[in-house]
Amino acid sequence: MTHVGPEVDRSSYPDAARCYLADGRGVAWNPSGTNGFRLAVDAELIDQRIPASVVRRARLVEPVEPLDFWRRWTQAEVLAKLLDVPILMWVREHGLDVPDLAGESIALRTVAHDDLVLTYGLRAGA
Repeated sequence: MTHVGPEVDRSSYPDAARCYLADGRGVAWNPSGTNGFRLAVDAELIDQRIPASVVRRARLVEPVEPLDFWRRWTQAEVLAKLLDVPILMWVREHGLDVPDLAGESIALRTVAHDDLVLTYGLRAGA
């Protein structure tokens, strides 16, 4: 189950994967039946400004389409979380591409909902 709102924080959703949006809301994801899996979530506002510095670091060519950019960004962020890699190191190594992760037992799902792009990730055995 996903919760989005200003009340989302460590104390209100202690067992959930969480992230925070630029508008002050938080996102908490706590699906059932995920014992033995590491969880990660990232969400971004579709209409927020895309930082030029991130576009440069990711080696993208402008203009960048916002929905595609935030989809790729949230996927990179979730993979970095699941693999314990700082996001800026991830971007330096992979850009916003999803590398072949066949041996990592990782599943991603990205959806657009209301004003958000959300990516959910699971990693087995972590």
